Amino acid sequence: MLNLIALSVKPSSAVAAAVSIPVLNYHSITYDPGNKAVITPELFTEQMNYLAENGYTTLTLKHFSDIWLGEAEMPKKPVLLTFDDGYADNHEYAMPLLKKLGFHATLFMSPGTTDDGYFLSWEQVKEMHEAGWDIQPHGMTHPYLTSLSKSDQAYEILEAKKQIEDQLGTTADIFCYPYGAYNAKTLAILKENGFRFAFTIEQGKTKTNQDPLKLKRIFVNGEEPTKTLIKNLEKNY
Repeated sequence: MLNLIALSVKPSSAVAAAVSIPVLNYHSITYDPGNKAVITPELFTEQMNYLAENGYTTLTLKHFSDIWLGEAEMPKKPVLLTFDDGYADNHEYAMPLLKKLGFHATLFMSPGTTDDGYFLSWEQVKEMHEAGWDIQPHGMTHPYLTSLSKSDQAYEILEAKKQIEDQLGTTADIFCYPYGAYNAKTLAILKENGFRFAFTIEQGKTKTNQDPLKLKRIFVNGEEPTKTLIKNLEKNY
């Protein structure tokens, strides 16, 4: 049954020709000059306000999946907001702003970091889930999966999936590769365990003619202005 689910997300050629969705890749929202993976709260607010004021529709993962399968029409300006790693500042800055704007988002988290303090606690994750965020696995401890044996990779992937499902009562079958690293063993584990999609750090818009386990995203460089984000949203790549 699980393998059939994985196969069901392969796009038809008719749908693939029509669908292109920008998937934005955010990380931490704080102050850390020189760190491209960090965006200031002010710049993040400016970018979210731009999306709101210019008619963008933020997608849930269900809406994303339904569009992929041809079961829902794509809005005129779709965008999927994704946040990697599970930084506590996502709860402080992103959650209240997105709630105010009526925006949806997806968090890829590593459950093994929840007692760290720098990253989200389960209590914070649950608040974000209740606020409408989709919560999905990013490995247990955010390792370079390609440096691990298949059994260790399986633990990292499947234990993260299990803990999220146990804590939230949801289905965690969409993965994000830590550091963007994966190999044939990684892909085999995902296929064997019914994962429907997986996101990379390869740059570009997600299109339905891509392998569903090798989906592209657009990295948001916190050192670049909003006009660069606008250019990337409008770019046909």
